[in-house]
Amino acid sequence: MTREIAEQSIYDYLENQLPLIIAYAQKEITIDQLTDRDKLLLDIGTKHHVVSVKSKVYLANKHQFQFTESRHKLEKFRFVDFATRKPQ
Repeated sequence: MTREIAEQSIYDYLENQLPLIIAYAQKEITIDQLTDRDKLLLDIGTKHHVVSVKSKVYLANKHQFQFTESRHKLEKFRFVDFATRKPQ
């Protein structure tokens, strides 16, 4: 994959240039102990917990191709879900 492809859309490249199907994602949302890195990056101060959202995206062949972890202040976190099925 070239830098140009990565700067545009990796999903478009996988789905339209390669014979790959992005099938599903799995998300895990937890409340975790604050780390020193969280204190520094989130400017949290003395609070003790953050919300951690981990996401794994899989191809139709069950191979994972993406992992994302984001960490959020408790008082700023909001979860909204929207799901739709793609007709087969």
